[in-house]
Amino acid sequence: MPLTVRDLLSVPGLGLTVVAGAAGLDRPIRWVHTSELQDPTPWLSGGELLLTTGMGLAHSGALQRAYIRRLVGAGLAGLGFGVGFGFDAVPSSITRAAERDGFPVLEVPYPVPFIAIAEAVSSRLAEERVRDAQASVEVHERLAALVSHGAGPADVLDEVVALAGGWALVFDRRGAVVAGAGVDAPDPAAAWAALPDGIAAAGALSASDVAPRGTTVALAVVVGGRREGVLLFGKDARLDAHDRMVVHHAVTVLGVLLSARRAVADAERRIAGDLLTEAFGGRVPAADLVRRLELAGFAPDRRVAVVVVDGVDPAHVPDAAWLVDAALGPGVLRSAVVGGRVAALVADDDPERLARAVLDELDAQGRSVGIDPGAARVGVGDAVEPRDVRSSYLTASFALRATDRRVASPRDLGSYALLLGAQPRPVLEGYVRSILGPLLERDRRRSSELVASVRAFVEAGGRWEPGAEALGVHRHTLRYRVRQAEELLGRDLSRAEDRLEVWLALRAADVLDA
Repeated sequence: MPLTVRDLLSVPGLGLTVVAGAAGLDRPIRWVHTSELQDPTPWLSGGELLLTTGMGLAHSGALQRAYIRRLVGAGLAGLGFGVGFGFDAVPSSITRAAERDGFPVLEVPYPVPFIAIAEAVSSRLAEERVRDAQASVEVHERLAALVSHGAGPADVLDEVVALAGGWALVFDRRGAVVAGAGVDAPDPAAAWAALPDGIAAAGALSASDVAPRGTTVALAVVVGGRREGVLLFGKDARLDAHDRMVVHHAVTVLGVLLSARRAVADAERRIAGDLLTEAFGGRVPAADLVRRLELAGFAPDRRVAVVVVDGVDPAHVPDAAWLVDAALGPGVLRSAVVGGRVAALVADDDPERLARAVLDELDAQGRSVGIDPGAARVGVGDAVEPRDVRSSYLTASFALRATDRRVASPRDLGSYALLLGAQPRPVLEGYVRSILGPLLERDRRRSSELVASVRAFVEAGGRWEPGAEALGVHRHTLRYRVRQAEELLGRDLSRAEDRLEVWLALRAADVLDA
């Protein structure tokens, strides 16, 4: 507990007596300051016990009353008035004014030096700081011991409630309850909805609500600059220093536990990512792929589909994967980062329903991890046997290319559907070489960007302005490049037939790139 004015009265050898403001004796003393100025408040910050002999107050009642008003307004703990110098007793104007405001005034006997009071306060404050430090260490060791014994967030919250009373809830960053303790905890959904903006995502690290019904405090759980969740603690009383100490130590320990949980999940995601990357690239023999997917929980006789999330800034893709996991739920190979995008393998009779659930989750919770609502798009691949997941991945990826719709499916493939069915690879390679070969060779030798220029022109429907804008060049530059390309190809790209043939070759090149 902090040192109060009442505590100072019990210090032996000081002989202090209360002459006014006994109602304020429980005010805490932050420090001691001595001044004979009529207005010392510009040099005070509140909580001080001010010591004076009254030399600057003369014998003016009005001056003395104004003096007390200034001290009260500055939030001082009290006044120690030394008698035997300018005054034989504390002036009645001071005592009456102090009594009216409940501001404690202590009479300091002539033999007692002010430095003795300052030393007594300093000693008591030092003892208090030592006790606080010891208590802090004890609380930290008690909570940290839970981690070393394999306890989880729920055990930490049980200990918090045992140490400080009240109730506690801890949420992950998307608002899901990780653990709770205490019999009076509020409804988690309502508690999460009532949190101030920024606690869960960015900005503020803490917030509190003090009301007649009690106190609630919310603290962001941050580890290494990453917000892992939010601790919400409350009780039917004001929080004292011990309560706040317990809560702050709990945040540290919960940060360790939540970051460890994330580390495990990230390791699982890397393993899943390795498997999916190999599967999507066609680098796993079919029999081996079926066996490995079966170990991951996918029955060999159950059809699967790939879900791909696009449109997320690369810096936020790992965080988006957590939201995708939450939206997809069980029956999913943990979403992984593949080719800079989030991809997941699902076994569901309606994969488009899952894709819409992913989109809803990203729109609703994406801002908490830096993803703008409406930025993400989701592609769904064909439902296939486990051995054919590469085919499902390609259809999901190309469906995203073929349409601007936020949920893209195989129905959106258009010409890509024809080209994806034109396997084996040598068929597509021969087709691309026969149409685009001269442009590819010129670009390889001279870095001329003819293929990109032709693509922009063709995809703009043979219009110069939109094509140049898409490419980021002047229309005359695009016109010059297209004319060069027409000479090399032996085709007239103003003709719809020639543009269609080149366009199909470009689509085939996309399939080969995948």
